[in-house]
Amino acid sequence: MIGPAEIEDMRLDLVAFHEQARLYDAALAPLHRHWARRGGTSVGNVTRICDLAFARAADRPFSDWKAVASEAACEAGYGILWDGDEVTAIQTHPGRLLS
Repeated sequence: MIGPAEIEDMRLDLVAFHEQARLYDAALAPLHRHWARRGGTSVGNVTRICDLAFARAADRPFSDWKAVASEAACEAGYGILWDGDEVTAIQTHPGRLLS
C-alpha cells in the first residue's frame, strides 16, 4: 500500500519534472525558431542537442535557460551565436566533435 510519504515523493518528482520540462522548453524555443528559419544540422544532431538540453535542465533554475541551450550545443560540438535572446547562428566546433 502506498502511504502519505510515497505520495509526497511522487508529487515532488512530478513538480521537479514539470520544472525541468519548462526550462527545456524555454531553452529549445530559440533553437527551434532558428532551425525553422534555416534548417537543422541533421536530425541526429538536433536530437542529440535536445537530449543534452533536457538532461542539463534537471535541477537548474529557470533563469539558466540560455546557458542550458549553449552548454548542450557545445557538448554536441556546436557553438551558438546569440543576439539578445535570439540565435543568429549555430557553428560547428570540429575539435569538440573529436573528443
